[in-house]
Amino acid sequence: MKGSWDELWRSRKRRYVYRNVVKCAESFLGGVAGRSILEVGCGRGATLLEFARRGANVLGLDYSEEALAVSKREENDGIAGRVDFVKANAKKMPFPAESFDFVFSVGLIEHFEDPNAILAEQSRVLRNGGYLLVQVPQKYSVYTAVKQVMMHLGKWPYGGWETEFSDREISQLVREAGVEPRYVYGYGSFFLAAARHAFFPTLDFGMFWRNGTELDAIRGMKAKTALDICVVAQKGPGVVEAPRNSERGTEVRR
Repeated sequence: MKGSWDELWRSRKRRYVYRNVVKCAESFLGGVAGRSILEVGCGRGATLLEFARRGANVLGLDYSEEALAVSKREENDGIAGRVDFVKANAKKMPFPAESFDFVFSVGLIEHFEDPNAILAEQSRVLRNGGYLLVQVPQKYSVYTAVKQVMMHLGKWPYGGWETEFSDREISQLVREAGVEPRYVYGYGSFFLAAARHAFFPTLDFGMFWRNGTELDAIRGMKAKTALDICVVAQKGPGVVEAPRNSERGTEVRR
C-alpha cells in the first residue's frame, strides 16, 4: 500500500488548495496568523502552504517519502521558518498533547479500517478550545458507486481500498474521539472532480460550495449529496457561535 501512495505522489501533477478548509480555519479561529496548524496526511501540502502564506506556523505529516519530497519542493519565498514536514505514523504522532490550534485531514481516514485511532490521535494533539476539520468521501454520491466498481476490479489508485461516511457517521466518529461537532457541510461534486482531474487541475470548488449555503434547505441537501462531507469539531467545553456569514455549513447541536 505504501508503494502505491509513493507512486501516486511521484506521478500526480495536480496542485490544489482546499479553499473550504482555509475559510473554515479563518472563520472559527478568527484568523490564522500566528496559529499552529497541522495537516495529517499532507500529500502535496498545497493547502498547508496556503496557511503559511497567511501567517500560520504549519506542520505537515505523511508516511510517504515521495509526498514529503513533493511538499518540500512546493515551498516558496516568504514562508521560510513557518513550515516543516515530518515522516511519521498518523496513529502515533511524535508531538506532545495539545500542540496545535487547528488540525485537519482531507481524504485520509477513509483509508483505514479503524479510523477511531487516527481521530483520537488528532484529538490528543489538538489544544483545548482548538478545532478539528475532517473531510471524507460522502456515502451517497456517484463517486462512491464508481469507486466500488473500481475496487472490485482491482483498479482503485488510492491505496487500493477506502470507505465512505454519511454526515451522521462522521459526526459520531469525531464525537467518540473527544471533540464536539459544530458544523457539517458538503463540498464538491463528482462531475466537477472528474473535470478537474481530466482538464482543469486547479479548478476551485469554492464558488460552488458557497453558492446557496445561506439557505438551510440547500445546506442540508449539500451535506447529504456532495462529493465530500466535512465536519468541523471543537475540543473542550463550551459552545461557540457559528461564523456569521453565508459560507457556514450545517450546525450540529446536541
